[in-house]
Amino acid sequence: MERSRRATNTAQYGLSKKQTRRAEQRAAKGLVPKAVTVPGGARAARVDGVPKQAFRRDRISGGYRELRARQAEAAAGGAEHRCHRARTLARQIIATHGPVLVIEDCDIRAWYRLWGKRLSQTTPGLLISALDRECAAAGGRLVRASTWSTALSQHCLCGERVSKALRDREHQCTACGLVGKRDLVSAALAAFVRFHDTDEPKTAYLDTIASRHAQIVFAQGLEEALRESTTLCQNTPRGAGRVAVPRQRRGTSAPRTAGRRDRATPDETRPVRDHAGKPGHRPGRDPQLTLW
Repeated sequence: MERSRRATNTAQYGLSKKQTRRAEQRAAKGLVPKAVTVPGGARAARVDGVPKQAFRRDRISGGYRELRARQAEAAAGGAEHRCHRARTLARQIIATHGPVLVIEDCDIRAWYRLWGKRLSQTTPGLLISALDRECAAAGGRLVRASTWSTALSQHCLCGERVSKALRDREHQCTACGLVGKRDLVSAALAAFVRFHDTDEPKTAYLDTIASRHAQIVFAQGLEEALRESTTLCQNTPRGAGRVAVPRQRRGTSAPRTAGRRDRATPDETRPVRDHAGKPGHRPGRDPQLTLW
């Protein structure tokens, strides 16, 4: 499309360095100047960088219009597909786990700085918005818990704090011996998040008494559930196979990561936000239960 625009508006573009050098060489040899059909240089602009002629006033060919229409149609179809997928996943999640959900109040913009291309395909923002609408329609609510006051990825169900870097995807507690996937353990702990005020994410805290009680009651089943994801494998032979997980057969459950990744993942930045509260006193913590 850019080539077509340049070819039909040659007066609005200058020659590239290579084209200029070739023209100077032909002039030095006394050859006839060669007409350039597609100039490769910068667009003619004013001193402040504004183009002398607006792009909307350019002449465009029929092929350019057809290709632009195809791209717009493909982009609209892709956007609709992502929205439909987000709505479908939100309905499945609510049908399985109920209309009252707790998510971490994190900054998605930091994720896009690290994994922009992959997040543009998975669109977590659309999924969160769809969950919020579906929860409200089902009579529930989607509440956000501050990562500073709960630190779900840094705690165990027994209440012990297990510090991990972002590249550590395996949870191993030295106090109770619980071993499982980091994301699955955090998701299980989210069920025991309590709030003093549901409208304020920084008032969230972790009820370790309830989590420890659930760990004791459902010891064997909980241990098996946290060891492996029940999500179908999304890895493909090409493209997604770059992640540090073994290739899985289609239709099998996918343990997404095991242990530490071969390639280091940079830790997320923590921007200063008004709603991010510092970890304070947790009224639900009982030392007698955490030492078991």
